[in-house]
Amino acid sequence: MMQKNESKKYIGLRLVIIFLVSGLLSLLLTGCVEKELINDPATGSIFSADISGALIDGQYSASTKYYDTRGYGQQLNILIKNGLITRVTLNEIDKNKSDRLSVEGSDKTWPNLAVANLSALYLRLYSELLMSQNPDETDAISGATQTSEKFISLSKAILDLASKGDHEPIKIDTLDTYSITSNPDHDGYQGFLQATFNGSTLVSLSYDEIITEDGKSKRKSTDPPANTDFNALFDTITKTALSSQSLESPFPANEASPEKVKYGECLRLLREARAPF
Repeated sequence: MMQKNESKKYIGLRLVIIFLVSGLLSLLLTGCVEKELINDPATGSIFSADISGALIDGQYSASTKYYDTRGYGQQLNILIKNGLITRVTLNEIDKNKSDRLSVEGSDKTWPNLAVANLSALYLRLYSELLMSQNPDETDAISGATQTSEKFISLSKAILDLASKGDHEPIKIDTLDTYSITSNPDHDGYQGFLQATFNGSTLVSLSYDEIITEDGKSKRKSTDPPANTDFNALFDTITKTALSSQSLESPFPANEASPEKVKYGECLRLLREARAPF
């Protein structure tokens, strides 16, 4: 009986040794042993030791200062445990306080998105950050560049907080581009305003009028007098807006010119879109 027990113990020990050797061999073959490895007790995952210990444990939160051109503000929450990122949650909230995942329609999936849908997009971003523990190694997802870039920027801001142990939620500056379209006039032209902000600073502003059905543009008109007058007027106006950092229309409220009315409407819509989150 004792011989059988000893035999079983011997077989078990051999299996353990084989398992350990196999594991070490796989690490050697993949080059992972170049860095010391540690085991995260919270998840059982293996991470490089050089990323541990730099972050202070706790829950951290960061959000964007403004709603984006689609009408969403982004808030990222990250849990640090044992010096490692262990949980990541991104919420995109609209002006009705609805989470983007709960909104029906094209906001959940769209034709040029490289992954299946919005949930898959979030999962990809979470996975890359959790595995790399480094926002700089998180790739932007094709078809979702804005969301990806906001996620990366918020991640960097949170890791900066975690390096200091600052648990106070913050709002960050982001680079945002808004594309605003007015109602069409009787000729079918719509005002098209594009504005880019770096944080709170307006850094570029352009205006055109287009017919969406055929792409006809007043800026690119083949009628030289009309083209020259239109470009001269709105080049001056947009440069003045950049200089003054004003989104107010320079025209009176009773302005009769359709072009000036559409420009004023676009500015109003831009102010509404560029609301604090």
